[in-house]
Amino acid sequence: MNINDLLNIKVRNDPDSLLNLLVKAAVVSILVVIVISGYSFYRIFSGFVIKNAENNSVQLCKVLIDQQRDLMFVSVPGKEIGLGLHGTEMFNFDLSLRNYLAPFDIIKVKVYDAQKKIIYSTDPMLVGKVDENNQRLKNALAGKVDAKMVTKDNATDLADEELRDVDVVETYVPITTRDNRVLGSFEVYMNTTAYRDQIRLGAAVMTTLLTMVLIVVFGFSYLLVRGGTVQLKEAQSQLEIIAITDPLTGIHNRGYLMKRGGVELERVRRSLDVQKLSLGCIMLDLDHFKRVNDTKGHAAGDNVLKSVALRLRNSVRPYDVIGRYGGEEFVVLLPDTSFEQSLVVAERIAENIRSESIEAEGEQLLITASLGVSCSCEADSCLTDVIKRADEGMYKAKTEGRDRVAWVSSSRKIRPSDSTTSIF
Repeated sequence: MNINDLLNIKVRNDPDSLLNLLVKAAVVSILVVIVISGYSFYRIFSGFVIKNAENNSVQLCKVLIDQQRDLMFVSVPGKEIGLGLHGTEMFNFDLSLRNYLAPFDIIKVKVYDAQKKIIYSTDPMLVGKVDENNQRLKNALAGKVDAKMVTKDNATDLADEELRDVDVVETYVPITTRDNRVLGSFEVYMNTTAYRDQIRLGAAVMTTLLTMVLIVVFGFSYLLVRGGTVQLKEAQSQLEIIAITDPLTGIHNRGYLMKRGGVELERVRRSLDVQKLSLGCIMLDLDHFKRVNDTKGHAAGDNVLKSVALRLRNSVRPYDVIGRYGGEEFVVLLPDTSFEQSLVVAERIAENIRSESIEAEGEQLLITASLGVSCSCEADSCLTDVIKRADEGMYKAKTEGRDRVAWVSSSRKIRPSDSTTSIF
């Protein structure tokens, strides 16, 4: 399965279809880029907020450790320094911490010991609990800072005021001694809800700017491609005309005659039981044309062919098909025309050709033609059968003296109505 089958797109062989496909691809591309970019911008701005909250949390915790070192650390003779925060130290630490953090947007603080036990929290109900499966706490106890933004439906700040739908950055900061030994961890909740609208606004502004840039770029590209498409269509139209036109006479060539005649014959076949339509065919050959080329030159012969083509145009209806079959031979296809009506048209063509001389190389030449007439019948298997009978009629006209219309008999039965119907 190719990409067109996958997308269920039918691309026709014309520039407009390709242009429409380009527009669809551009719209889809813009939408994809906007969605991905919008999400990326949001993540980038959120990352800035998280990083800023992480840095602030780390600095706050370091300052707290330095300020409250006497309350947080205990030194027992013969043992290493450890975390304190027991009894009166807990009360004094809590009071000092709350006073220090009041100007900051901190809503909760926890302190863990090396055994992952909460030894202090601004929420007293949590003291004594062990957070065994907390991977982020494990990272902090391994000496790493771990920060993450989360949205909480309910929270309580340091003043015991209830908050709803808040964005907080949870930061785990290792508690270390001067010799970098980890004794525990701070868990600090920093309220970043105030940045929520700024993050969304920043992402929206950047996405909007990117959208405008993409629209301008694709719009300019569309105008360029559209201009190229117009030129391509014009070139394609000219090529199509060239492909079906005889370059000398300007009428249709043999290839188009056969193709169009096949279509008309198929239409006649479908209508046999309904309207009883038929396709008339006239083949003509210019009499003694080789003599013109030999005595007057090929330029004179070309002028004769062009003049005959013009007289053919003036002898038939606008929707009849005329074409150069080869050399000095021409074919006229008459849709919805009976045999008798085709004979009338053939006589008119012969008269128009002989009635007026043709100027060639400063001389006036009298040109005549031999014409053969046929009409489609139910026995015809293809257009060649119809043309073949017209060709035989043309050769019959030549053998009978030229400058006349002739035909050969066929298995087609002429209906009485044919002789009484006129198309002119």
